[in-house]
Amino acid sequence: MEQINRNEIIMNTEIIDTKLSSNQKIFFGWWIVIGTIIGLSLGYSVISMSFGTFLKEFQSSFGWSRGEISFGSTVIGITAIIFFPYVGTLIDKHGVRKIMLPSIIAFGFTIMAMSLITESIWHLYAMCVLIPLFGAGTAPMTFSRILVSWFNKKRGLALGIGLSGVGLGTTVVPLIAGYFIEHYSWREAYLAIGILIIAIVFPIALFLFKEKPADLGLTQDGAPAAEVDEQQADLADSKTVVGYTAKEALKTKTFWLMAGSFLITGLTTSTVLVHLVAMMMDRGMTLQQAIGTFAYLGMSIVGGRLIAGYLMDRFFAPFVVVFFLLGPVVGLAFFAMGASGFEAAICTGLIGIAIGAEFDVMAFFTSRYFGQRSFGAIYGYNYSGFKIGASLGPLIMGIAYDQLGSYNEVLWAMSATMLGACVLVLMLGKYPELPKRNRT
Repeated sequence: MEQINRNEIIMNTEIIDTKLSSNQKIFFGWWIVIGTIIGLSLGYSVISMSFGTFLKEFQSSFGWSRGEISFGSTVIGITAIIFFPYVGTLIDKHGVRKIMLPSIIAFGFTIMAMSLITESIWHLYAMCVLIPLFGAGTAPMTFSRILVSWFNKKRGLALGIGLSGVGLGTTVVPLIAGYFIEHYSWREAYLAIGILIIAIVFPIALFLFKEKPADLGLTQDGAPAAEVDEQQADLADSKTVVGYTAKEALKTKTFWLMAGSFLITGLTTSTVLVHLVAMMMDRGMTLQQAIGTFAYLGMSIVGGRLIAGYLMDRFFAPFVVVFFLLGPVVGLAFFAMGASGFEAAICTGLIGIAIGAEFDVMAFFTSRYFGQRSFGAIYGYNYSGFKIGASLGPLIMGIAYDQLGSYNEVLWAMSATMLGACVLVLMLGKYPELPKRNRT
């Protein structure tokens, strides 16, 4: 009976392909990729990474120390750690659109509400709880879930292109914030960013995004029906699920090796994400010059994602990943030696390339090692591992600066720690044969 169902799926797809082939030149999945780029450029990850752009503004407006302000980034991370796995489970159960659409609206208003922060540091911390709480549906987790459903053989490339939206946003959003800070104030900067989220991202998500190719009578990658392999047929079959449950994944050594590598990467790279602008200004740059250095981070994130995505489709992904993770080892070390100006731009690029590869890797690894059955939940747990590190890194950096008056010692430690992530990735082993079960 299962074979008959699969044959029926392929036969029906052949009929649909015949009808669509004459008028569809571009696979609709690539429009999903373009929408992902735009959506992520104003999503949760970009806004949380741009937190450091406002660090000195908070310091001058309210007199808070850098350690106190950096703890806001830690609060964002802790909330994400607790909440994101649950959101992943909701995505697996209800689909992406039902989570994403209300999240975009709530997240946009939350960012606008950042303009109302008072001199109480607890007001800042409360807002830092709401940012991931309402912004979870705009994180890479939700967009990756759609892309994984639409692509198989070209999955790495699609993820690389789509998730490069984080790099685009990391370049553009600080420039937008810097413009409003310089000509108006940081409060108007938050208002402008929140309005852009609602006005741009929501219509794209509402009218463009579809959960899976079958919703439009298509197949993964836009492949002709004759090329539909067994896995794609299983994914199209509503009675079959492919992959591990979240509980099963948590019992494997592979999951914990993966989560450990993400934790270390978050710990080491986040030190630069939050403190880069302030660090460059300490070394003599103006606000606009420091933000210009931050723009190199965004551009390198885009490059890292595109190159990593392309290579992971063609080579064994862990080998590709280790190559990219060596970038922060070098970049952090040179920052510790006092890099500024053009040298700082190079160091930022080396770190950004690894960050660019990271979220592609998280989605790619989750789909290849654990399948799509509980993709959202497993991705959510891995993202929590990343955020544990990303929450601790800025806090450690801020406290170190307050106590030592310098970032250098922590930067040396982070550079050495990054080597541990490379070792964990190399221990993952080959991709497993994913289990197939009847949907219950």
